[in-house]
Amino acid sequence: MPAILLCCLLSRVAGAAEKTASQSPRDIPIAYDVDVVVVGGSSGAVAAAVAAAEQGAKVFLAARRPYLGEDLCATYRLWLEADEVPDDPLAEELFTVPDSLSGIPYTYEADQPTGGKHLDTQPPRILADGRWGTAFTESVQYNADVTISIDLGKRQEIRKLHAMFFQGPRAYEVESLTFHASDDGQTWTPLSTIENDKLGEGSFVESAIHLSREVAASARYLKCLVKKTAGAERMLIGEILVEGPAPDEASQGLRRTTPMQVKRTLDQALLDAEVPFLYTCYATDLLRDEQGQVAGIVMANRAGRQAVKAKVVVDATDRAWVARLAGAVFKPYPAGPQTFQRLVVGGSERSGSGVQARRLRLRNPIGGKPPIAYGTGSWATRHNVPMTEPHHEIIEYTLTLAMRDGSFASFAEAEHVARDRTFHPGQVDESEVLFQVPPDPMEGKSSLPGPWPGAAQADLAAFRPQGVPRFLVLGPCADVSRPSAAALLRPLEFMRLGRRLGRTAAEEALALPAPAGVHLPGAAPSGAVPGEIGEALAGLRPTPQAGPTIPAHAGALPVLGHYDVVVVGGGTGGAPAGIAAARQGAKTLVIEYLHGLGGVGTTGLIGLYCAGYRKGFTEETEAGIKKIGSPSYVIGKREWWRSEIRKAGGEIWFGAIGCGALVEKGVVRGVVVATPEGRGVVLCQTVIDGTGHADVAAAAGAECLYTGSDHIALQGAGLPQSEPGATYINTDWTFIDESDMIDVWSAYVVAKDKYRGAYDLGQLIDTRERRRIVGDYILTPLDIVNRRTFPDTVGISNGGRLDKHGYTIHPFYMINNWHGGMTYTPYRCLLPKGLEGILVIGLGVSAHCDAIPSIRMQPGVQNLGYAAGVAAAMAAQTGVPARGIDLKRLQQHLVAHGCLTPEVLEHVDSFPLPDAQIEAAVQKLAQQDYSSLGAIMAGEDRAIALLRQAYRDPATPAEGKLRCAHVLGMMGDATGSDTLISKVRGTAQFDEERIDVYFPWVTWLDSYIIALGRTRDPRALEPLLEKLALLGPDSGSRVSHARALALAFETLRDGAAAKPLAEAMQRLDLQGSAVTDAARLTAKDRDKSGQLDLTLARVLYRLGDHEGLGKAILEQSTRDVRGHYARHAQAVLKEGPFRTDP
Repeated sequence: MPAILLCCLLSRVAGAAEKTASQSPRDIPIAYDVDVVVVGGSSGAVAAAVAAAEQGAKVFLAARRPYLGEDLCATYRLWLEADEVPDDPLAEELFTVPDSLSGIPYTYEADQPTGGKHLDTQPPRILADGRWGTAFTESVQYNADVTISIDLGKRQEIRKLHAMFFQGPRAYEVESLTFHASDDGQTWTPLSTIENDKLGEGSFVESAIHLSREVAASARYLKCLVKKTAGAERMLIGEILVEGPAPDEASQGLRRTTPMQVKRTLDQALLDAEVPFLYTCYATDLLRDEQGQVAGIVMANRAGRQAVKAKVVVDATDRAWVARLAGAVFKPYPAGPQTFQRLVVGGSERSGSGVQARRLRLRNPIGGKPPIAYGTGSWATRHNVPMTEPHHEIIEYTLTLAMRDGSFASFAEAEHVARDRTFHPGQVDESEVLFQVPPDPMEGKSSLPGPWPGAAQADLAAFRPQGVPRFLVLGPCADVSRPSAAALLRPLEFMRLGRRLGRTAAEEALALPAPAGVHLPGAAPSGAVPGEIGEALAGLRPTPQAGPTIPAHAGALPVLGHYDVVVVGGGTGGAPAGIAAARQGAKTLVIEYLHGLGGVGTTGLIGLYCAGYRKGFTEETEAGIKKIGSPSYVIGKREWWRSEIRKAGGEIWFGAIGCGALVEKGVVRGVVVATPEGRGVVLCQTVIDGTGHADVAAAAGAECLYTGSDHIALQGAGLPQSEPGATYINTDWTFIDESDMIDVWSAYVVAKDKYRGAYDLGQLIDTRERRRIVGDYILTPLDIVNRRTFPDTVGISNGGRLDKHGYTIHPFYMINNWHGGMTYTPYRCLLPKGLEGILVIGLGVSAHCDAIPSIRMQPGVQNLGYAAGVAAAMAAQTGVPARGIDLKRLQQHLVAHGCLTPEVLEHVDSFPLPDAQIEAAVQKLAQQDYSSLGAIMAGEDRAIALLRQAYRDPATPAEGKLRCAHVLGMMGDATGSDTLISKVRGTAQFDEERIDVYFPWVTWLDSYIIALGRTRDPRALEPLLEKLALLGPDSGSRVSHARALALAFETLRDGAAAKPLAEAMQRLDLQGSAVTDAARLTAKDRDKSGQLDLTLARVLYRLGDHEGLGKAILEQSTRDVRGHYARHAQAVLKEGPFRTDP
């Protein structure tokens, strides 16, 4: 039976594809071993999982999207009809939107200035901007009692007063707020006093204290006296909100919820029920036991593939995709015209053939919030102005679209036709997917004709596929009438049905023995194309862990199509690559797992350029966006890129991921794609890996650069709230490894708590540093700072001042900074060493981690993506590998389109630098300053002798000797050790002045300390220990000082430092801060803390440890949900301690 089922799968997925790709036998790691696996992230799926768990079953839920609640959120069907009344706590919570506190708009003035890093805007607006989620960016600081004078614009009814403020014991505390009211601003009447009843209850930093008082008053003016506690230094106030009359509950309109409320509520339901779940997981295969019975699933995600063993499978996907994989029989999908619904917020109705529109009135509007601002940056506020428009209606389109069949590819095309026909520049939000009651139900064990009898009365045999035992279908593809399918999809009924099916699945599973001989069946391939499937099979967390596996027999994957160019990842670089390739005439497919193009600049909501070279394709993009005329930049950009790919003849698949590669003797022949239908292979001449994480290249076997044992100096990552109409919500609050599914899951979970008052949560994780390939050339920081030219330049960057968002590791950035300028990226950085048939773009290019900040700015990434698309098309046109294209012709094209400047055509490699330049740089260092440091380090082999000579030269001034000693030490030379020792010893206290503003995070003393350690001079130990003894909780920028000392000890490699270092860690309370309790996380827990603990623990362990402290912290960190921490700790432990003997 298994072979028959696989053959059935191949014909269904590939549309009777003639070709297949062979897959050798392999072992698949087991991620979960449960009684019941629920596949799908709908409200019904969650209800089923919770109900099964309540029956005592072990349950796991796999959701395909980066959130739960897809039946409501992806379709935008977020409302209840008038006769629908929640009848259980979960349903009630889903549709109880927390008071959005859209208070009365007002202007205000304060009689005290704001201070510190928490300045108000000019004119003031932060206290009335609707944001109070974090003290760091959503508060204003007052150092004394302050009176806030509020003008409501006109006399208004006031129902309730709210105060949101933050608390740090003894540092910032509010004692009380006293309100007075007035009609004329002259005569004042006492209104209410709000006392802080949270004093003494600890810190409130990532969530504000929210206090309120009901009042019954009418006024135009208010005065609010905010008093500081006697012991506090300051106050941090997030919001003062004045609430008007309660809305009329009887008002006409649909009762709607918000995506955030749906997603957060469903998350919490599973957490409370202790049901593990993951996002972005595609069910691709059915496991079988030794009798051929269903025994679980195999799922694909960015970590590769994993198995989930289960006794019973509940398929809660929208089209019963897993049942189709299992071999269930379905009615044919009718070819020809089909009816779909699509929802849009904002803009005017579109009309045309097969397009009908109606407006649905909402009880509570969407939008209408004050624009999100960043400090005094009114530039961000201006771009977020579309947030302020309230939308009291949504547009529901009914579309008649031609469908070829029920395949994923057919639905993908229908989605774009629908967007073509309904897009309006004024829209601020939209459905991610089309809604349709499926016309092709399965054949169940029995049929349920006629009207829907209700979840309690329905015959559950209609939800069991004929011939597939131990399997339940929760969704509209059940064997029920189509009116019944529509009825059961209503959210309250869907959850009722889910609960009943969940209980049934649990009862069945608990009565079954554990499956034996579980495996993934295989079948002999037919018409196999050459090559082998490469993929990641390390488990949910890509760190070395020995665990159980299941055998996957040799088999085959269907070939889903053949293209000239396949772009995996439609982000900042991928979308331009797709446009460029298609415009050059290449048959092009762009695969994107979200439902919009553009990456961090659109779905990531960083819709403004920080820096970058803005000519070329980037300039064309900006003109195209302007022509669309959308008030929301990200909406216009997303649509322009989508329409340009289609206009050029390219195809786009939303909702799919690249999860492997077809490789033949070092040549990538295609990409393995996971869609809701399962896995298949798309063949092509050239793959462009635009995942930003080198996912396809890594699966193909490319050597990669990523977090290992060397350091834990990372760039920060963000995950923002999302508001209709917003363009710029830039965040940086954690670290995230996108190939670690536990890390990704925990970030999504805590972000919903962090932004619980938001309308929605962004779906794209905004990481600034990711896995990178080792290419034919690795771009270095010295290439950047010396503006090195190359004969094969294909990209220009103008990254501005170093924007690291974290610690630097390169020696140059321990002494100096880069302030920006034109820099060049060679074509070789796009070519994975040892692989052909693939180009890597975006943050996955071949570059040192400290070079990435200078080349990751969006304008340059867009232009480089465009260049890769042209290059891939050239390879297809000429039938040569990507390495074999006419590079000069490519450069000429890029110059003609403004992506490169004309002089690039004449560039040669400017390295090695001339001797005269190195000599002049050393002289400048000795006599003036560090401004030529880049040249010195680029010519290190020649510069060291010159530096030694300058250091010993009596004519070199003392400051110059120090600079020479400093640079020599950083290069590992001990010639100037005496001077460095004297400098470190002669500095009585730690300094606070960094070597430059913003980044790098190194003070001058820190830098001297690091250089002294690098000399490996044994005499360095004593002065370093003296400084270590000064380090305490009140040592100013103690993090940078402690890190500098640790790095110095690490390079010095003297085991005598171990005990003093351990004692310093105890003084600083650095005992390990790994975040291991994944089920009870908060945003505060999984922030960026713990880097210092881990860095010092690494050094302590390598120096021989003291009483096991270093090893204990490292072992604890191997279980940290933050993947980078776990990776680093495991790599250090694997290497073991240094040999510290001289």
